[in-house]
Amino acid sequence: MIKKYNIDSVVFVPPTVPREVQFMRVLESELALSLARIRVDKLIGDIRVPQKTLKKLNDRIENAQHTFVVSSVAKFQTTLIIDDAVGSGASINQIACKLKKAQNTRKVIGFAVTGSLNDFEIISEV
Repeated sequence: MIKKYNIDSVVFVPPTVPREVQFMRVLESELALSLARIRVDKLIGDIRVPQKTLKKLNDRIENAQHTFVVSSVAKFQTTLIIDDAVGSGASINQIACKLKKAQNTRKVIGFAVTGSLNDFEIISEV
């Protein structure tokens, strides 16, 4: 996929749920991609709101819109956004919008390890 689409940068969607072993960090380490990494931070307030707990699409979009911050000024052609699980696609979509608005990249490709095939079901555990 990286060669086929000339991907030159990658974003690993940061986790919300605190776990002893963070799957996304393990995935990033094990993939060991030789791509530039665009850092995206997740702002977490007093109460963590995982996307998977929100039932309405608009709530998921709003949550993603206000929690992800792109911490890069570098410019790339094609960026791959990798997420562990996709329910509605709001996280990948909002990160993609922020990358394009800030002109960090021209094209975005989203990839998820798992997801729901039934609309955007609440994913109970990843």
